[in-house]
Amino acid sequence: MNKIKKIELLSPVGDEIGLKAAVNSGANGVYFGAKSFNAREYAAENFDDKTIENAIKFAKLRNVKVYITVNTLVYNDEIDKAILLIKNIYDMGADAIIVQDLGIIDIVRNNLNIPMHASTQMSCNNTYSVKLLEKLGIERVVLARETSIENIKEIRKNTNIELETFIHGALCVSFSGQCAYSYLHGGRSANRGACAQPCRMEYSGEKTDYPLSAKDLMTIDIIPNLIESGINSFKIEGRAKRSEYVAITTSIYRKAIDFALQNKNIETEKYKESLIKIFNRGGFSEGYYYNSKDIFENYKPNHNGEFIGKITDYKKNKIYIKADKELNVYDGLSFGESGKIGMQISDLYKDNIRVKNGKGNLSFSAVLKNINVGDKVYRTTDKSQIDEANIIIESDNFKHLLNLNCIIDYDKKIKFKINSNYNEKLNLEYISDYLVEEAKNSETKESDIIKALSKTGGTVFKFENINIIINFEKPFIPVKVLNEARRNIINSLEKILIQNRKIDYDKNIKNIFKEKIEYPNTNLKVAIISDINHKVKDYDKIILFPKTYDNDIKKFFEDKKIDGIILPHITFDKDIELIKNIVSKDMIVICNNLGQIEVLLGKCIIWAGIGINTINNNTVDFLYKLGVSVVISSIEAGKKLKNTISIKRGFIPAMNFAFCPKSIAIGCDKCKEKNIIDSKNNVVIFDCVKMHNKISFILENINNKNGEIDIFI
Repeated sequence: MNKIKKIELLSPVGDEIGLKAAVNSGANGVYFGAKSFNAREYAAENFDDKTIENAIKFAKLRNVKVYITVNTLVYNDEIDKAILLIKNIYDMGADAIIVQDLGIIDIVRNNLNIPMHASTQMSCNNTYSVKLLEKLGIERVVLARETSIENIKEIRKNTNIELETFIHGALCVSFSGQCAYSYLHGGRSANRGACAQPCRMEYSGEKTDYPLSAKDLMTIDIIPNLIESGINSFKIEGRAKRSEYVAITTSIYRKAIDFALQNKNIETEKYKESLIKIFNRGGFSEGYYYNSKDIFENYKPNHNGEFIGKITDYKKNKIYIKADKELNVYDGLSFGESGKIGMQISDLYKDNIRVKNGKGNLSFSAVLKNINVGDKVYRTTDKSQIDEANIIIESDNFKHLLNLNCIIDYDKKIKFKINSNYNEKLNLEYISDYLVEEAKNSETKESDIIKALSKTGGTVFKFENINIIINFEKPFIPVKVLNEARRNIINSLEKILIQNRKIDYDKNIKNIFKEKIEYPNTNLKVAIISDINHKVKDYDKIILFPKTYDNDIKKFFEDKKIDGIILPHITFDKDIELIKNIVSKDMIVICNNLGQIEVLLGKCIIWAGIGINTINNNTVDFLYKLGVSVVISSIEAGKKLKNTISIKRGFIPAMNFAFCPKSIAIGCDKCKEKNIIDSKNNVVIFDCVKMHNKISFILENINNKNGEIDIFI
């Protein structure tokens, strides 16, 4: 059905049990993080040096690739530690490192030559951003979740790099890497692995109280379409989820991908039910692949469970329900729309007879408050599904089937040749140190040799065919010699699969640059105005942040009303074509996306905006080497970086959306009449930007107490 013969299924891992779940349920690759520098640093258990090494060994011995996340922004005083971590985990056998920080990318590509994948935190949603990363030696790009199938096809047509996309799991409401909401409201940075998820909290709204909480992504119906679009790797989100979730989702998508590649139909409804059971936030959506309208039709930010029925009575510490589906003892339940009241079934009765499972008119013991007859009942944990998942987790049946030839000559060392019909890497020769003797008493028979060499239990290897050639009569070989040979052969085979390495590391490499950098004058006062009629004085540069990007911008610049423009954080391919037509050689253009920089180099004066996420000096230097004229420090840099300018006050985008949250919570018809209010009674202010008949949306920083709609640097 497509030119890609193999699609990688990439599963999330948060701990060692989750690793077994992913590998044993059919993942081709796994991704996980160390204890630091990963975007799930607070949410998942993660791995230390020893458990990383064990995890890499477990996965790679089973032909599963390992990608380690070092996908956060890194401060100046952390650079050495981050680079040493990358070096060490690659030495252990990791296949690639998933990265976000441009400074880290520049150091690694110039000094360590380690395969890198660009994290979704790099906000790559257009052809030009992917092209730039391809030039930088990145081997794979994890596309922004907001990238449509149409956009993916365009990127695939114009680039040769591997593409990865999410197929299941949580959706961030804001473009990943372009959300400062958590940082601005408590100091916990999503770009530093510490997101507090304010998007999942309750807000006031007429249509929903959770307008910033997206449903989870589910793509089981469109897997064939995604394969046709040219994606190389299908990624499941969920490093912070339990191992049973990993087992169930991986096994289902394994079937879906395999069926699609064989042009077979799959019973999606059956598998959708399983996916709903294991985790859902009020159902699923297909995300932005076809610009679904139901992404944010959500009434609950956590696991909704599966609707079972309603309470028919509650008396004498017993709940009576009419269950539309079979319930089990030890199932978990929640009651009502909020899901805040829950319990586990400890006993179950059908028609007053105790049972282990059943449907219809059921009852069970419960001591709960604030539940009522008529309340909806949801199953949040299905014991039978958890049992199924645990069987998958413990079903480690993988074996490398091998051929072994053994040649035995008198007074010579034993020669072994090993190969595989299924994996050409597994090809080696081994020679024992033992010189074969003639037996004085009992000889070593061929069956004795086969028996000793076949004892590979507890390993991932099995000698399927053993061929023994004995070139003289009555040989004698001690069993311990054969056992030692078997162990050494297995150790050698493991080393082939794990690929341990040793890369030289100089802790001063971050300061080594081949070219001299000429830094610009950054002693500038800059005003970024949202309205061409705003009057500002005593500023070196006046930059326009327009509501609509059109040819008027060029006229404003030619009339010397402005020195340049700032671009939105999000631009698709069509947007970039428009941008190319409205900029000019002497115009300052503040770029907030790598694709914008790539396409505009040489066409205008480029400044790197806060969307580029510059928080260390290495990123600053990289951008100047690339051809940027001025760098603006990230608002998360903590303090102004050398040779940069920084925002002092004003309107700071806290989130960047591909949809309008107010339309979800209130409705488009009431946009100007009503507001969304947060739990602290703050009005949540949104703004919109129009480009190429497409509108993107921005959430303003609530800490902007003066209500300034301009930005001052």
